[in-house]
Amino acid sequence: MKCAVSSNRHDMDSTMGGKREAAGGGMVAEENNRVNINATMQKEESSATKMKPRLNHHSNIINRKRKVSEDSTLSKQEKVSKIKRWKERCQAKDEMAKKDAKQNKKKKRKKESKASDCDLAVPAETNVSDLIHHKENVNDGVDMQTMNAKEKSAHETWIRFFMELVEYKEKNGHCNFSTKNGTLGLWIDRQRTYFRSKKLKADHYEKLVGIGFTFEDARFATDNEKWNRLFMELVEYKEKNGHCNFSTKNGSFGFWIDRQRALFRSKKLKADRYEKLVGIGLAFEDARLSARFATNNKKWNRLFMELVEYKEKNGHCNFPTTNGSLGKWISRQRTLFRSNKLMADRYEKLVGIGFLFLHTLIMRTQTQKRIS
Repeated sequence: MKCAVSSNRHDMDSTMGGKREAAGGGMVAEENNRVNINATMQKEESSATKMKPRLNHHSNIINRKRKVSEDSTLSKQEKVSKIKRWKERCQAKDEMAKKDAKQNKKKKRKKESKASDCDLAVPAETNVSDLIHHKENVNDGVDMQTMNAKEKSAHETWIRFFMELVEYKEKNGHCNFSTKNGTLGLWIDRQRTYFRSKKLKADHYEKLVGIGFTFEDARFATDNEKWNRLFMELVEYKEKNGHCNFSTKNGSFGFWIDRQRALFRSKKLKADRYEKLVGIGLAFEDARLSARFATNNKKWNRLFMELVEYKEKNGHCNFPTTNGSLGKWISRQRTLFRSNKLMADRYEKLVGIGFLFLHTLIMRTQTQKRIS
């Protein structure tokens, strides 16, 4: 019995081992099949990738042949228009590239300017006021923490131009930079404008005064010097002759006197200059003109009295305008009235004696008298 059981167990083990060997052989076969499939797929992919450039090359050749065939069918005008469109596209691309380059340059400049503003400094060998010897002193009296972004940028811009003016002062010994020369000139002109309009900040004023900046332009300074020189000539003439009635046709000095009277009549003469001229007794109405006006006034009054006598004799002022000097004078008064140039006192005198300025009223009065 023991031998039979052992033999049975041996048979069962052998059968199980055979089954395991069979199963292992199947797994190996499946793995070999997978490896073969992956290898074939990789070969196909590599062949496809190798074929792609060839296919692209062939497609490019086909497209070129199509374009050539299409171009051959186009007329001359269509070819010209096509070339124009191509050129326009190229020009548009070039313009866009230029614009982009300009914008990039502007951005770089802004960055550089900001960097330079942050690194502002005054050279140690400068001879200007202690107010600007160091970068720390430039912002004296300015609380940067309370400023917003806009105020900070405006302040930094002002300091940058101020430092440029400092450098110009060091090189040239003065601050008389031309106001027509670039952005610095515009900035200088704006500071003078703010000063005249009392809008210049106190700290800005102190910094500019500290480097010897003059708020009056050099042109105005020379004009003042010239005016004062001619004024002193008039003072000397007054001391010698006892009056200021210098002939306005006699040289540049006479032209200057005539110019002051013209400015006075147009209300453009400065108050300080007016006071100086009045102080030495200058008459702003020319003596010759006043004498001419006096004679003209005498003549007017004489002819007016003739009209009054005519009114007393005839009972009206309708003297014929074609009759002598009195007729011409009457026509002249009516012309001055129509052009609003008749003096007020003369108008009142003529109205006071019943003088009619409009011709239609005169004709009506004459017809009414005839009817009556």
